[in-house]
Amino acid sequence: MVVLKWIRSSAQAGLILGLLLFSACTSSTRMLMTADLPQHQTNYRKVAIYFQNPPRKSRPLALIAVARDGENATWAVEILKMEAAELGADALADVEVSYTTGMFPALRVQGLAVKYVE
Repeated sequence: MVVLKWIRSSAQAGLILGLLLFSACTSSTRMLMTADLPQHQTNYRKVAIYFQNPPRKSRPLALIAVARDGENATWAVEILKMEAAELGADALADVEVSYTTGMFPALRVQGLAVKYVE
């Protein structure tokens, strides 16, 4: 009876450990480039994405990077936009997407959060 309980608890612990190891991990980092951040947050859906410089004059707020295990670039870009919106950014400039392949593929998306200058 004790052996059966041990096997059952070991199987549950193994399942939990396996789920933790194989679930996607996400991290984000910000490197602020100014202490003068806008007072309001932006709706993240309105944050524009540019793979080069934005078409309007702007000032940099922060360099933001999102890293994720897996290959879901759309989800990673949404997280990047949310991070930029928290800083009050209007756009993300010079956005870069990079993948590493292999047994555990990983994705990294980074961009410069900018505020348009009126």
